[in-house]
Amino acid sequence: MKLSSRRSPYLVAAGVLSILFGLTGAWSEPARTIKIVVPYPAGGTADILARILGEQISRTEGVTLLTENRPGASAIIGTEAVSRAAPDGSTLLITSTAFLIAPHLTKLNYDPLTSFEPICQLVSTPIVVIVNSGSPYGTLADWLNAARAKPGSLTLASIPGGLSRIAFEMLKRAANVDIAFIPYAGDAPAVNALLGGHVDRGLLALLRGCGPVEGGHVARTR
Repeated sequence: MKLSSRRSPYLVAAGVLSILFGLTGAWSEPARTIKIVVPYPAGGTADILARILGEQISRTEGVTLLTENRPGASAIIGTEAVSRAAPDGSTLLITSTAFLIAPHLTKLNYDPLTSFEPICQLVSTPIVVIVNSGSPYGTLADWLNAARAKPGSLTLASIPGGLSRIAFEMLKRAANVDIAFIPYAGDAPAVNALLGGHVDRGLLALLRGCGPVEGGHVARTR
């Protein structure tokens, strides 16, 4: 896939991953086993960060950190599971901007502002447009021109309910094109769809796109 070296407001947006735990009481004695819930499939940006974090903390603090992937419903399934966990600090959530966007899209069984206690922001990463290296659309301009010539026929894979969907809608409006949004539960299945030629473009966090880009299978859009 190809990534753009120039950042535009509708091609690149800041994606934020944070860590939180469910809150209905106080954090007392630290648990010897801590579970990190990732509301996305394995292999994506949040999953990679959770496993790196777990390895580092386990080694330095002498506790066991387990990563549990609970994808689905635009990250709501995993998030709700953490909101119902015991408020003892033994269940953590690594989440993204979808955490705060979800309440504006659907009714939730938890309150993002009162059901959790934020711990820290982990990373801020750009969102980039990527394309299969075998695509006939080598540049963003090529792809947008093709979209104008064939409205509704081209596709873009990404994760619904977060900044990437907002960035996609901004791109469509700014470029005046009709492109189909194909939702995937996480970065990893979206990349697999792109590599398999099932979609024309992907809009993903830069961290997840780096591996395929470095391997030459996909490239950043110019």
